[in-house]
Amino acid sequence: INLKDSLSLQLLLFVSCFTQNKTKIFQHFFFCLPTETGSITVTSAKYGRSDQTTCSNGIPYDQTMDTDCTTRADLVFERCNGKSMCLVLARSSLFRDPCVGTYKYLEVKYVCEVFQHFFFCLPTETGSITVTSAKYGRSDRTTCSDGIPDNQTDDTDCKKEIYEVGRRCNGKSACAIFASTSVFRDPCVGTYKYLEVKYFCQF
Repeated sequence: INLKDSLSLQLLLFVSCFTQNKTKIFQHFFFCLPTETGSITVTSAKYGRSDQTTCSNGIPYDQTMDTDCTTRADLVFERCNGKSMCLVLARSSLFRDPCVGTYKYLEVKYVCEVFQHFFFCLPTETGSITVTSAKYGRSDRTTCSDGIPDNQTDDTDCKKEIYEVGRRCNGKSACAIFASTSVFRDPCVGTYKYLEVKYFCQF
């Protein structure tokens, strides 16, 4: 089996929790491995809050109530699209504040066409990864579908929870996952699949 056909792309959802203190600066480093061939495509980048649970540990309840509070983080698109790696300096002054008084976070969803996936939090001295979900397969027809035959994207009830990602990455500042069908059981032979990981960095 051609590894590219069986592995497909990585869909990564990165969430960073950081304080509203404008003097506190966090650097977020996104990249694809191998860097010679990997290319980032940012599909979504938002700053604000869309639910009450993400990045809520130790935060007063009244600072998580406004869940209709997001703005597009255009800086992430500008700096990252088409590159094998990019650095985004995240601080409140760089993103328009959509809701003063609400504890906000940066949420980035991006795709890499790679086989080894490397997740990490910067600054590494204080950042730690918490994987909330890791699935391999396909749940819609549009994600990672460019140039793929229709009959390989038809099965959208095709996903498997991958607990190995959490076991390897939770609590660490960095971790690497080698993704292949030999590592993850194939939930739907003949369907073009991707690895979708949702995680956040707690500082």
